[in-house]
Amino acid sequence: MKYKVSDLSKVLGVTTNTIRRYEKEGFLTSERDKSDYRWYEGFDLCKTAVIRLFIKCGFTHTEIKEMLDNNSDKITEICQNRLNEIDKEMNRLYFLRHWLKDNVQLFNTLEQIGDGFMTMKCRTLKYILYSKGDQLLSEKERLDTINHFMYTIPEVQLIRLFKLEDIKSRIFIPYSGWEMKEIDIKRLNVEDIVKDNKFVETYPSQQCLYGVLEIPAKYMNDTDKLTEKRIAFFKKADEYMNDNNIKISGDIMEVLVNVLGNTAQSLICIPYI
Repeated sequence: MKYKVSDLSKVLGVTTNTIRRYEKEGFLTSERDKSDYRWYEGFDLCKTAVIRLFIKCGFTHTEIKEMLDNNSDKITEICQNRLNEIDKEMNRLYFLRHWLKDNVQLFNTLEQIGDGFMTMKCRTLKYILYSKGDQLLSEKERLDTINHFMYTIPEVQLIRLFKLEDIKSRIFIPYSGWEMKEIDIKRLNVEDIVKDNKFVETYPSQQCLYGVLEIPAKYMNDTDKLTEKRIAFFKKADEYMNDNNIKISGDIMEVLVNVLGNTAQSLICIPYI
């Protein structure tokens, strides 16, 4: 049975221009009658349907052309290459989903804590710092590792670290950087990035007091306003710790959860004994 352009168009749900374009690109071959109408065989319908499926799978027109009239080994090779690309993309999306899920959980934690505090044991973290106050830390190996954290490792969080000795003196010098959970190192296959790297530090698993710091976004670049807000937060945290007979025992980790809204929100992790 022979089919007109309009027949293929209807069955395949594409425009007649698409069918003509496939023929122009060499995917199909038609016969012309005396009136110069195109006619296609039944196999052309099957071939066009399969081509549509291959396009749906992300194959380029160049790859499809390479498969046309080629041997099965070559077609298998092209399909396997595309399968490998899809697997890589699925892994990438899986990691991004995991990161996004973590962020949703962080937002839920912020809401759960509200104006109060929560105690729980934090996980061991690996982190690298890129600045101390207004001073950028610019050693080449550090910068290379920072770029890996930002662009190679899919599940990281932006942090600020406050040293215990500074906090005791009510000096707020933020050390900014990136962190990832230690348990994710093997899963994400990034051992070569963090192992024996002198710039990657460890934030140990320990019992911590968690609170929420909220700062209007317009104050985020105002050092005086930031310090004022942090002093108020830590005064409140001190009162809670005194009431519960606990005291700070290590550096404070601030995870920046929301920096895009009109109010910046951070989850403050205060280790205690």
